[in-house]
Amino acid sequence: MTVPALLDSIATSLRTARERAELTLEELASRAGLSKAHLSRLESGERQPSVAALLTLARTLGVPVSHLLGETGVVGAAAVFGAERPTRSANGLSMTPCSGYHGSRLLEAVRIRVDPDRQPPMPARHRGEEWLHVLSGTLVLEAGTETHVLEPGESAHFDAEQPHRLSARSGAVELLMVAVDVPNDLHRIHR
Repeated sequence: MTVPALLDSIATSLRTARERAELTLEELASRAGLSKAHLSRLESGERQPSVAALLTLARTLGVPVSHLLGETGVVGAAAVFGAERPTRSANGLSMTPCSGYHGSRLLEAVRIRVDPDRQPPMPARHRGEEWLHVLSGTLVLEAGTETHVLEPGESAHFDAEQPHRLSARSGAVELLMVAVDVPNDLHRIHR
């Protein structure tokens, strides 16, 4: 899929999910912590969303990230993801969704490939936690004020509200990312 086609697909899925949630651009932007102008550009396909923006928008809308990437809902008690999953590429990242049963809202798993020539973007921040596991290559993880170099078989777990970004040290990097959202009312669930 070409980048313009990917952006159009994300734009359509995002707009449809917002309309189903009966939210205005302004309401969704406010809830997701984005500017209305930025959200409008995402919905028109003029702007490429970051992984953090996709995670935040999916959580705010109550849909899996895979839905915003154009995959239609998996209905059933369990979602099973085979080896031939569609991959979306943009800004030096290729993402393959690996989670998202019908009604899933708290956990997102994505297989990511970081191209070796990817220029590190501005650090991302979003609610929740992330866990990364390097499958191949050497990953550079900047989280908060720390920089970590992770080799195959190594993992990192961090608070995603801290500024963070990924890059490849040399050669491409393959990793699994699991992002978990913590609902605002979690304290009520455990009482």
